Amino acid sequence: MVSVSQQDKNTTKKKLTGTALFYSLIAKAKELDAIVLGRGDPDFDTPSNIVEAANRAMKTKDLRSSPVEGLFELRQAISDRVSKINNIDVDPNDGVVVTNGGQEAIMLMVLATTSAGDEMIVPEPNYSTYLDALAFAGGAKVGVPTVMENDFAVDPTLVEQAVSDRSTSVLLVSPNNPTASVIPTDTMETLVDIAAKNDLVVLADEIYDQFIYDGGVHCSPQSLASGKDRTLTLNAFSKAYAMTGWRLGWITGPAHLINKVKLLKASVSGPANVVSQYAGIEALTGPPDALEDMKARYHRRRKVVLDAFDSMGISYGMPQGGQFIFGDVSHLGVDSVELAAKILDEAHVLVYPGGAFAPDSKYYVRVTFLQPEAKLKEGLERMSKVLSKMSK
Repeated sequence: MVSVSQQDKNTTKKKLTGTALFYSLIAKAKELDAIVLGRGDPDFDTPSNIVEAANRAMKTKDLRSSPVEGLFELRQAISDRVSKINNIDVDPNDGVVVTNGGQEAIMLMVLATTSAGDEMIVPEPNYSTYLDALAFAGGAKVGVPTVMENDFAVDPTLVEQAVSDRSTSVLLVSPNNPTASVIPTDTMETLVDIAAKNDLVVLADEIYDQFIYDGGVHCSPQSLASGKDRTLTLNAFSKAYAMTGWRLGWITGPAHLINKVKLLKASVSGPANVVSQYAGIEALTGPPDALEDMKARYHRRRKVVLDAFDSMGISYGMPQGGQFIFGDVSHLGVDSVELAAKILDEAHVLVYPGGAFAPDSKYYVRVTFLQPEAKLKEGLERMSKVLSKMSK
């Protein structure tokens, strides 16, 4: 039996891993009034029509509660959205659960599909919250590496080789965080066929599906014939609608899997905030002008970061989607945690250490383009000066 004191030690040891590590750097960045080029919060305000819808709801709607799976009107709007954008056919009655943001959606998807000893196949690097959820469920990660030289593309052959008799799920994040790679349609079809052949649940994270560059195409595994009845798909309002603080997301999937998610949610947290749900209805049904403006600005900012990385001698896989770029800084001779701390101390700029995403990424940093262009350029110039001194 593990003692309470040992549990405390284990908990403490985990506090500076993954997402928790970055929050510790965020706290220091606030003290220094640093330029933050690492975290994933859009710098845009929530569009005014969404805020106004929330205000109206507070004055005119019954806010006592909602069904645990969310307001039907919002579930219908989500069903319509995924049909139009993702080619996913889902019944709002039994195929959608509204969540308290993407973080809860991750936890619910993993817990609903993982028992102690189960294995999840995870292309790496990837967002660390999935591994936190997997550890909580008592499952095990089977990592599948991706490499910068191939733009961090997922190799179906390696995924198939990772399947064992304990495998129960495969995680597919497209666009990926942190690599910004997008899984092409033909590759996605192969990956979902592998999942079907081995009776695996597909966990699809599509939170960046509105941000695809250079004429790329996003493919949802749940839209494919072999994926429809085995895929849980996560999305949220944070990135596309600048609603990070509203804590609102969703999961779609077949009824037999969604029912497991709903039962868990009833025990874990209950319904999502009702005011946020009414705001979400407006986000999905209102005018898309703010989203289109955001996309255009991100496209320009992406080029600013690419040009800066080129000038600093930082190699990278071409970012095909998302809101960030993952760069190789191994030529500097220090790992990403040490480098991030140095850039923060000397330049008052915060970047995200790549080691938080996978052990093999300890010589990478993630830089987001979630700052106004002038501030983004200033932060990159400060970063460049630190790296220039290190290279001498």
